[in-house]
Amino acid sequence: MEGRSELEEFAACALCRAQIALGDDRSFAFGNDQVMCWECSLGRGGRYDAQHERWEVAPHIADLLGETE
Repeated sequence: MEGRSELEEFAACALCRAQIALGDDRSFAFGNDQVMCWECSLGRGGRYDAQHERWEVAPHIADLLGETE
């Protein structure tokens, strides 16, 4: 795998279980160690500001954390 570190870590999206290359793939981290892939994050209302490299609006995650709104 050219361009990727052998020590690179992967995680599964909390919703769709897609494999996410931490550090390479855009994703939304939440909770203690959970992550949501780009597509699921956008599908849950997230809005990413590429210019400032941060989530302008966080995706809806309350149900994934066991919280009620």
